Amino acid sequence: MENKKNIVWLASYPKSGNTWFRSFISALRNKGEVDINAISTEGIFSQKRGLEEYLDLDADEIPVSKMDHFKRISFNHQSNTAVEKCFVKIHDLYSISKIDHQPIVPEESTFAAIYFVRNPLDVSISMANHDGKTLDESISKVICNEQVHLVRFGKHAHDQFQQYLGSWNMHVESWKKVTAFPVFFVRYEDLKNNPQDTFTRVLKQIEYEATEEEIRSAIEATEFEKLKSQEAEFGFREKPKACKSFFNKGEVGQWKVQLNQEQTSLIKQFNEPMMREFGYWED
Repeated sequence: MENKKNIVWLASYPKSGNTWFRSFISALRNKGEVDINAISTEGIFSQKRGLEEYLDLDADEIPVSKMDHFKRISFNHQSNTAVEKCFVKIHDLYSISKIDHQPIVPEESTFAAIYFVRNPLDVSISMANHDGKTLDESISKVICNEQVHLVRFGKHAHDQFQQYLGSWNMHVESWKKVTAFPVFFVRYEDLKNNPQDTFTRVLKQIEYEATEEEIRSAIEATEFEKLKSQEAEFGFREKPKACKSFFNKGEVGQWKVQLNQEQTSLIKQFNEPMMREFGYWED
């Protein structure tokens, strides 16, 4: 039986607008209302619970040699049983599995991917806040680290599988090289500076129907200060323990006042190709 292509991957390096867009989709689906603790999209690629629910098994009991295969089966099943597009968050660098030498995501059930790209100079600041680390640690251990992973490997310790992230440049470039399905790139800065046109363009690319008024209403519902206010009042279950506030500042160009010359130069040294590609080199 041919697989239905219902999955839209919401791909990004962390702290690049993924949660904002998921909130926006949730607001579209709920007539302009959004609850950050009940975002109505279809989970995250690395989540163990989703696999366990779709396949009725314990993820920690799957042999490592079969893990990537079972993850693809799970998402194929999700896609085939869905009645509308499935928006699935993914932070993994796009790669070929080292276990079974197949693409990490099931291409046969993928409709498209939206890749959210943000200036790594700003990402480094948001990552430092997110991880409860210093700027220097965020830069050297994450943004410029080709070996960095999210979630340490090990059974029973986490509700997510380990995710290979790599440096910012590696991550962006990996998704840019995908040819098996469309990947639509959207800059965080464009979402901030021209939200109506940018959100509208993205929805058109993935063939998601929404009126101009519905889009405007969803944008208003997911303004940064409103999401931040919700977190302050009700908390946010996706916030890491080390992070004081998930919705920190969300600003464009904050690196100009928060990074010193040495930090800026190091980020540029490791991430030049994609920074030039997306217009971040001369900022």
